[in-house]
Amino acid sequence: MNYFTETLTEVKTDIMHASISLENETKELSKKEEALRLLKARRAIEQHLEQKRLYHDISNGWDD
Repeated sequence: MNYFTETLTEVKTDIMHASISLENETKELSKKEEALRLLKARRAIEQHLEQKRLYHDISNGWDD
């Protein structure tokens, strides 16, 4: 019975460690995906502002 209890404890510990590891990997992936979304959003905003400045400059005769 003692061997069974030790084996069961080891299996439970292994499952717990695997669960924690998987949770950490999921959190890390979520952080990377969020960082990528923020970068894309920032680039889109910068591109929009640059295009807006260009239109403004052209309408003010910058291209004369």
